[in-house]
Amino acid sequence: MISLSRDALEVLRTGSFCHVAAPTGRGPHLTPLVFALSGDRLWLTTSRGSVKARAWRRDPRVAGLVRAEGASVAFGGRVRVYDLLDPETWGRGVLRTPALVAASVRFTRKNARFFAGYAVDAQRVPLAWTPPGRVFVEIEIERVALVDDFGVIERRGRWSPSAISIGSFRARASGAPAFATLPEPIREALTGVDQGVLALEGPAGGAVLPAHVAEEGSSLLVAVPREALELAGCDRPTIRAALAVDRPSSWRARHMTGATAMGDAELVVPELLASGARSALERIARTGAPAQESALVRLRPRRIVWWSGWTSGTVAASG
Repeated sequence: MISLSRDALEVLRTGSFCHVAAPTGRGPHLTPLVFALSGDRLWLTTSRGSVKARAWRRDPRVAGLVRAEGASVAFGGRVRVYDLLDPETWGRGVLRTPALVAASVRFTRKNARFFAGYAVDAQRVPLAWTPPGRVFVEIEIERVALVDDFGVIERRGRWSPSAISIGSFRARASGAPAFATLPEPIREALTGVDQGVLALEGPAGGAVLPAHVAEEGSSLLVAVPREALELAGCDRPTIRAALAVDRPSSWRARHMTGATAMGDAELVVPELLASGARSALERIARTGAPAQESALVRLRPRRIVWWSGWTSGTVAASG
């Protein structure tokens, strides 16, 4: 377990949501969840039958991001799942009882406003969102980086930075907008959202990064801090990725709306391009990110998972 700096701890204590990515056969599965910091671990809950819970039974690696005012904490590590209905988890649950009790108390206190929202909407809450349908997840952090729009402020732990890019960049503005196939209320709710969270697949678990977003034809232009992109440790310039954009609620899950686009992504680092650097910089600027300090990830979604309150669905992307 690594030690956390005062600034990283402040972000983890004050951030409202944790975007976590679980490894799957289709690439990273990325969603926002409420969480709490207890001791030196992150704690969260998820539905017993969720994609994340199933993925973590096969592969306990996790990458994630917590955003706060002015900075974000990107992290990677491993999970332990505690499930009252799974006898295989009971042994470690007994051994970790003091930590589990402390984490449960802290989780409840930190997210009390959301539990109040559940109480207001009690007759509408599905079983999967109630305690009997949830599992408790402990994240042991192995690496952490404090990131802002301009780069990496500090990093600790087992990162393997690497800089890689496609060789040349050309604009592709054809096709219907990437989110055109979303249900109309979801699409309307997400109109104007120009910031998101990007999960990148990597050989050591990848990374989850803060992002600025713009649509260009059927592709999504995603700008991330160049130094932060290097933390993902990507060994190929074309990888699988997921981008989450959402409109959160401060206390009612019923009012949360968002979507995660999943597909293939090209890594574009302007200074590593043999041609097309000016075009790449123009598209970074279009997202609102600082062009000189950013890299571009061009995502071609294959499918999009959307959610609105407790309802969710999956659609094929327009491309």
